[in-house]
Amino acid sequence: MGVETLLNLDIFFKTLMDVINNPFIMLLSLITVIIVLVIIVWITKMIIDLAPYAYVNARIRAREGRLLDNNKFNELLEAGSFEEMLGLLSDTDYYKYIESSEKNPLMVEKALDTYLADMYQFIYNISPDSAKKVLKVFTMKYDIKNIKSLLRAKYYGLSPEKTIELLIPIGNLSNKLKDLAEYKTVEEVIRGLEGTEYFKILQEELSNYEQTKNLMWLELALDKYYLNSLKKEIIIEGKEEDIFREFIGTIIDIENLKVLLKAKADNISGDELTRFLTPGYELADWKLKELAGASGIEGVLSGLEGTSYSTILSDAMEEYEKTKSIYVFEKVLDKFIINKGKALSLRKPFGIGPILSLIVSKEEEVRKLKTIIKGKLENLKVDELKSLVS
Repeated sequence: MGVETLLNLDIFFKTLMDVINNPFIMLLSLITVIIVLVIIVWITKMIIDLAPYAYVNARIRAREGRLLDNNKFNELLEAGSFEEMLGLLSDTDYYKYIESSEKNPLMVEKALDTYLADMYQFIYNISPDSAKKVLKVFTMKYDIKNIKSLLRAKYYGLSPEKTIELLIPIGNLSNKLKDLAEYKTVEEVIRGLEGTEYFKILQEELSNYEQTKNLMWLELALDKYYLNSLKKEIIIEGKEEDIFREFIGTIIDIENLKVLLKAKADNISGDELTRFLTPGYELADWKLKELAGASGIEGVLSGLEGTSYSTILSDAMEEYEKTKSIYVFEKVLDKFIINKGKALSLRKPFGIGPILSLIVSKEEEVRKLKTIIKGKLENLKVDELKSLVS
């Protein structure tokens, strides 16, 4: 071993001893090692967490690339007829769903709902288990929609054939829909749901329906069950679920507000309302009770001061006073949740974000398409349609 090497070793050991004998330098070195280890663990965990989303997000972004742009919507708005509009959609994913709708508004809505249901199924099939938990509950809304359609159909005495036309053959009840459509009364449909998770919910409200002959109580019970199911599913740990927690909490708030505003417009008492409301993201239980007891729509809006919903609803009040249509408020609330979903999706661009982005973008796109198609079938003017779509 050369002299130079021995000198270098001697310097190294002297330096090492100086470090060991100096508590400050020793502590600083230990802290540095810990910080490096923490960073390595964090990066490793992040890679492990995001790895399951790499393939998923590639598929999701391919779907996002097929979203309709503003130019396409302008063409659809300017189309002179339903047939012309259908031709403009021939190069989109929607064409095969609506081409056989026979210019029937109900069939068009069913076709587009079926498209959305298929999209949810596609996302569910390719998603990691952490996202599947929430997506599975999202798809429950098609069961709820089918049950509501069944109840309304029997309430108005529709035939089994006409009833089937209203139903979307997707969801946990898809195998029972044909049998349920054969029943003749609301009570028979509820009994036909025995053995499903929805039977008890409806059975508990059946006496109320029989006294009032108002389907609203059955529908509110179904809506509350759906929102409670969503809430139950998001009370879980994990960073990937945080944006779902905020998104679904906001959905619950907005559905509560729709119920409250509609009830106030129909002069329904606060005591009757309270049991159908579910605490969400910004609206806690005490706040919902306060809003339910408020006097009229103006009272609800005043009670929302300090929340994210105050300004958008107050701004819509002038239009409501002109039209007296609760749709004015529903429209701005729907737009709020779309914008909320898009903003939240940016927090996890390499994780669950793109999934959430596609969901809200497709929901918005389908809402616009339903409005335009119905408008064309009802011969609405372009300017009228634009105001409804915006």
